[in-house]
Amino acid sequence: MPLYQYQAISEGGKKIAANIDAESLQDAKQKLIRRQIIVIKISPLSEKEIQKPLSKTEVLALTRDLARLIQAGLPLFEGLSALEEKYRGQKPHKILLDLCERVKTGHPLSRALGRHSNSFDILYVSMVANAEKTGRLAPCLNELSQLLGRQLYIRKQILSALLYPSLLAVFCLIVLSSLLFFVVPSLQELFEGRTLHPFTQIVFAASRFACKSKLFLSVCLTGMGTAAVAAATSTKWKERIFRVCMKLPVLKNLLAKIAFVRFARASATLLEGGLPLITAFAQARTVMRHSILEEVIARAEERIEQGEPLSAPFANHPLIPPLIPRMLGIAEQSGKLSFTMQQIAQIYEDELETTLTHFASLAQPALLLFLGGLVGFILLSVLLPLTDVSTFVN
Repeated sequence: MPLYQYQAISEGGKKIAANIDAESLQDAKQKLIRRQIIVIKISPLSEKEIQKPLSKTEVLALTRDLARLIQAGLPLFEGLSALEEKYRGQKPHKILLDLCERVKTGHPLSRALGRHSNSFDILYVSMVANAEKTGRLAPCLNELSQLLGRQLYIRKQILSALLYPSLLAVFCLIVLSSLLFFVVPSLQELFEGRTLHPFTQIVFAASRFACKSKLFLSVCLTGMGTAAVAAATSTKWKERIFRVCMKLPVLKNLLAKIAFVRFARASATLLEGGLPLITAFAQARTVMRHSILEEVIARAEERIEQGEPLSAPFANHPLIPPLIPRMLGIAEQSGKLSFTMQQIAQIYEDELETTLTHFASLAQPALLLFLGGLVGFILLSVLLPLTDVSTFVN
């Protein structure tokens, strides 16, 4: 059934925008009339609009809500319809309408989710498909919500560790620009024809260079801002920056731990859902977002299929800590692989949190000291000539 988007006037007199499914445009208008909705504009919803991706937070909220409704005893279609009513006028509404329509016409939920690969990744769709076969959709959705919650928690920790240092760096740039472009040039006439201290000469030279190169510096700053926006929105730029970060000594180990935590969490969830080891590893590595470790896991799958021990493909790799192959060897003997993968994820999540906390606690005072030293150096360079009273007397 086609989807339509419309603009209408609410009971409070405000303009609202929402979506509706109907057999035709005339049917959509009739449905809205029966709801006593005053329609201003209505048009078919394009496939591009339906495919707009959801954020991880929105996917997590939908997953939790659907899991609770199914646990409460609602059939799948009734649960999706309830969510469709709840999210009317919001971003997930288009996708929920499409899911309702697909499930209503007999499609499995996993196939309906697969149409929205920008919002629901391969791991998500595979877990739902496996749950449909085993009849444990509600537990699967709970496991997915926990997995998404942990991923968002790690992302939140990274952002919180970087946010304050970034704000300090921006503030430092603003202070430095104010001093070099406004404060120091206004003082240069005061010291013309005088022998200046080397500190003062350095600051005045830097100020003159900055004032003469305003256009060049503006272009550089604009380019950096554009690159930052592109890195945040473009997948290609993200991959390029990620490749550069993987070559840096400290960051490459940190990124490897983040990727392996994702892999361990995902594989533990898949193994608990009853998937075979090779299938679980193959699906779990799709969420790693680390090309080097993805190749390591792919080669490990081939070697495990050939009969090698589980721990062997992970041993002696520079990006994989020695504890991981040791724990995998123990898990292979005990038969508790899913539990072991959960423990690996928990260990390195705790280690990652500690690392980020230490980084934030060290970066903040370091940036404050740098800012204080920079401002102090400029002020000292200005004050030193002022202490030479004899020059003013002469």
